[in-house]
Amino acid sequence: MKPSRAYWLILILLAAAAVQYGLARTEKPAFHEPLSTIPTAMGDWNSQDNPIEARLVAMAHVDEYVNRIYQSPSKGAVSLYVGYYKSQRAGDSVHSPKNCLPGTGWQPISASRTTLAVAGKPAEVNLYVVEHQRERFVVLYWYQMHGRIVGNEYRAKLYTIEDAIALNRTDSALVRVTVPVTADETRARQIAVDFATMMTQKIDEVLPH
Repeated sequence: MKPSRAYWLILILLAAAAVQYGLARTEKPAFHEPLSTIPTAMGDWNSQDNPIEARLVAMAHVDEYVNRIYQSPSKGAVSLYVGYYKSQRAGDSVHSPKNCLPGTGWQPISASRTTLAVAGKPAEVNLYVVEHQRERFVVLYWYQMHGRIVGNEYRAKLYTIEDAIALNRTDSALVRVTVPVTADETRARQIAVDFATMMTQKIDEVLPH
């Protein structure tokens, strides 16, 4: 039986109390390569940056981000967003797409999870199908931190608290892959999964461990 939401909340509250009690020291800065060094071209994929409005970046409290449109002659367009947070101690926590998407006009049609095969190991990520302005999209998103790929948001918070205690770090990244459904939703899902699988290692090489 999967742990309930209440179970996760109790664990998070207890762990957060431990952090508040035991960690008043300044967070250790984490060195990482600039997100802009994530490859702009891979195989038959080529990309261009798609800057986000400054006011939206400020609202998200993100420290660094990449927002790109990748194009493939055979697979079409895929949007990649990576938002990096240096610290989550001051309330600047990673914004969950589950909460943000409806607020920006993206209406969820279905929500589930899917598994990526990353370096021969399974990694579970979130899979949403959403509609926006009468168009449908497949959205994958996950949290990437210190060599981990995490789909469950409560588990991501627990890892953040664990790393705050063990490493004196709370940095993390949100990764989102979006694919338009042009005709076949199954094909759009497969393109999203294949692209996400390809990108996880590239992103991991840039983020700090």
